[in-house]
Amino acid sequence: MRITIENSYLDAIYREVDKGKSKYDPVIKKKFRKTILVLRALKSLAEVRKIKGLNFEALKGDFKGKYSVRVDIKYRIILRVEKDRILVEDILVIEDLTNHYQ
Repeated sequence: MRITIENSYLDAIYREVDKGKSKYDPVIKKKFRKTILVLRALKSLAEVRKIKGLNFEALKGDFKGKYSVRVDIKYRIILRVEKDRILVEDILVIEDLTNHYQ
């Protein structure tokens, strides 16, 4: 499965090249990278759904049409799912990392 990180700040965190004062705690950044690595290792959206720890779920309200996976008890990665028209594979597009309870 392909993963695309649209948010340049989150992409820098994933590649460990973020500089300056960070918006996220180092522990959250490490968990974010770990979650992305888990997603990259999976072959399909069906496999993502099977991993209960990720808590993959469709969102409602302002985020309708998007999904989330758990980074930890407090933080979620907001993403959308696209289909590649040529390869017919799932593509997860990472949009944001949010505090679930704010």
